[in-house]
Amino acid sequence: MLYDFVVIALARLKRYDVVLHHHSFSYLARPSRIMGAITRIAGADQLHIALCSRMASSVSQRYGVNLKTVVVSNLAFFDLAEPDRPLVGRKLSKIGYLSNISRDKGIGRFLDMMAELRSRNSEVAACIAGPFGDADTEAYVRRRIDEIGGIDYVGPVFDGAKDRFLSSIDVLVFPTRYVHEAQPLVIFEAQAAGALVSATDRGCIPDMVSRELLLDPSASDLTKIVDQLLAWEKDASAFSTALEKVDGLRLKLREQRQQDFDRFYDVLRPYKE
Repeated sequence: MLYDFVVIALARLKRYDVVLHHHSFSYLARPSRIMGAITRIAGADQLHIALCSRMASSVSQRYGVNLKTVVVSNLAFFDLAEPDRPLVGRKLSKIGYLSNISRDKGIGRFLDMMAELRSRNSEVAACIAGPFGDADTEAYVRRRIDEIGGIDYVGPVFDGAKDRFLSSIDVLVFPTRYVHEAQPLVIFEAQAAGALVSATDRGCIPDMVSRELLLDPSASDLTKIVDQLLAWEKDASAFSTALEKVDGLRLKLREQRQQDFDRFYDVLRPYKE
């Protein structure tokens, strides 16, 4: 952020307008002196782009109630793959995890969840995708996979391979505790692919995930989602009902993407003239 401070200070000295596009909650969860200095130097009349209403409110609360803010989600900048599978008649058979694999990103909590499912006689399979953060994490994950059983690790996935991975799972579970977590694109991608998503109540995630599928970041276990997964595994009709919400959500995501793209273009238009 020191680099941002220098660039913005020079821009304002030359009387250039600046647009601050926020992508992290690290300086919103707790105050940052550098971010405070940046907003003061930029001035209250400069535009702040936030990823969600929660982020916009946090920016104003932390750094000035008179700041100009507009909400444009990450959807504006990415294409969503078209789903290639029906939602009707599906049973819960596979749970997925996709991320840069680390403790902060919740891999330990995910594996603990799978261990609890196995202890309660669940036969649902799991699949983990993404690069390992370090060798210690890789050793830990591979050991737990062998101990728990019924879990595959498929490595990093990109482009078409990522689309196929997301289309192969029924529920994405993302129990992140990452302090910088803002608006993980993988949640949008999984929903567009027809998967239900359960994720931590952090950053913009409460605006992306159904309240009943939000995970407590401070909880020592994931018993709440374990109970839900077991219920869906035993009752296919209940799982089918839950999937009906995903079908409507996919259309809303595409509409939101176009709206956010148009809004982003509109707010930047004066700066191009």
